[in-house]
Amino acid sequence: MKVFLGWSGDRSRALALALREWIPLVLHYARPWMSDTDIAAGTRWEDAIGKELEGSNFGIIGVTRQNMTSPWIHFEAGSLAKSLSIGRVTPLLLDLDFKDLSGPLAQFQAKKADRGGIEEVINSINSGVDARIPESRTKQLFEALWPQLEEAIGRIPKPPGASKATRSTDEVLEELVAGVRQLDNRLRSM
Repeated sequence: MKVFLGWSGDRSRALALALREWIPLVLHYARPWMSDTDIAAGTRWEDAIGKELEGSNFGIIGVTRQNMTSPWIHFEAGSLAKSLSIGRVTPLLLDLDFKDLSGPLAQFQAKKADRGGIEEVINSINSGVDARIPESRTKQLFEALWPQLEEAIGRIPKPPGASKATRSTDEVLEELVAGVRQLDNRLRSM
């Protein structure tokens, strides 16, 4: 199974690199792909990324405070959603809360880059294949290998002068109401 790792910026890149190395240790069939390491020199990167977006079964987008408004992150998420009719896209939040996520990325079920969130992502990837690894074995592998990924995530430097800009309650509520109205309209049209 191909797993597309989307990133933008140094912190998101470090998270993607850590996942690229770690995911196949837990899920032997998983083939993570990342533009930074998997595009050969001299290759047209747009074509390579487009091909991978179309051929991936699962997408993980590393989202940080520094890149959450990046046009590239939104492009990759949108391309994955469009091309993954049976797959999934997971924004993986590094030092962010769910309420901080807005715009197109907010439509996907996000997870935090912590033990619980990563475990849910692994289980989601595993549930999307025909020859899945038994849950007990996946849990055993995850438990044994988690400290390695936890250490790699812990080494990702915090941004200098990081201040936590939070969205206002009104903004979050407006987005929630708009989402509920969209769902209501979709249900009525069915």
